[in-house]
Amino acid sequence: MRQYASAGAIVVTTDLRQPRTLLLDQVRATGERQTVAAKGRLEPGEAPLVAAFREVAEEAGLHDVIYAGYLGQQAYRFTDNDGTSAAKTVDWFLFAADGSTALVRGEEGFTAARWIDLDAAGDEASHAGFAEYLRRAANVVAWRQLRPLPFSTVLNEVIRDVAGQAAVIFAEQPGAGIGVCGSAARGDYVEGWSDIDLIGWGLTEGSPLIAGLADMVEQINARHGVRVSLHVADEHGRDLRSAGHVYDMKLRAALHRVGTDIPVIAGTNPGTAFEAVDLHSGLELLHEHATHGNTEWNSGNDRDRRLLSVACSAARAIVANEDPDGSLRLPDVVRVLDRGWPGSQLGALLGEYDAFRRLAAEPADTAAQLAKRVLEALAEIIIFTGSHRGATNSPSR
Repeated sequence: MRQYASAGAIVVTTDLRQPRTLLLDQVRATGERQTVAAKGRLEPGEAPLVAAFREVAEEAGLHDVIYAGYLGQQAYRFTDNDGTSAAKTVDWFLFAADGSTALVRGEEGFTAARWIDLDAAGDEASHAGFAEYLRRAANVVAWRQLRPLPFSTVLNEVIRDVAGQAAVIFAEQPGAGIGVCGSAARGDYVEGWSDIDLIGWGLTEGSPLIAGLADMVEQINARHGVRVSLHVADEHGRDLRSAGHVYDMKLRAALHRVGTDIPVIAGTNPGTAFEAVDLHSGLELLHEHATHGNTEWNSGNDRDRRLLSVACSAARAIVANEDPDGSLRLPDVVRVLDRGWPGSQLGALLGEYDAFRRLAAEPADTAAQLAKRVLEALAEIIIFTGSHRGATNSPSR
């Protein structure tokens, strides 16, 4: 079976009050008419993010789009023009633009570019499977509308910076790559509160490329004034910088999510399947990490952020255990917790934390109050999940 890899983007307007999205009308060589988003095949050695930027520029004439998040990887099968069976993956990104006139590429059959109300785009698009990614884009936009929280130009600059520099670093290292995870990938990045989390793979201990990546991150932190973190996994999924067992666990869990909610922004996909993390053991490790961190981490804002991050990691581990391909956006995680463990302290805590983040992480003292509840919420959820150990480790129905 032929294998194709593509990438594309759902481009929405930066105006969150009346969000619109860009769709392109096309007449294919077969005479078929369709309405699509900009996408195309990856060039040799090209990362999905870079391909998405290129396709939006080539097919829609938009060169100044803002990276806003990752919507996941679509996979489907089809019959090629010569009758051969084929399989394709499409990594879909969320970009934002000011809604200016797009210039379509006529030589590829594009006839028009239209900005359409985001809620109505599903009725216009030709392919049924694409509607799911429009829905995900709409969910991200809706989450940001409350404040509203504009798409971060700083995040865009950092991701572009990382993608460009890392591509050079990985040019002579086949099989290595780097992805972005956390809120910077899920579309709920909050300036001044969120970190930009990077995960690397395919490098060996002692490789000078690891030092090169670390230097890159340090320079980007200084240049953009943001918090960028980097962890690199070895061939066993362990942290090459020996950050501790909890980071080894989080790295293995993250590597399972590449192509689900972690995009490749430079280099290639991970080539190794790592053993899944046992849920109950993982939760206990996170609780221990939070207990020690509560006394060892810096006081104030940094400690609160770290504690709340551990609570989010625990909840996402539970949801991923139930549905490995499920959404790990915080509103979806809270819904799963409320359904499986109604009345849990962790579900209530993270529901309030999600509301806090949607309001641009204000007022600041709210974080301290929420962080005080983390240890007790983790202890309770360990008991709840432990009572379901055995057959599935999933919540009772």
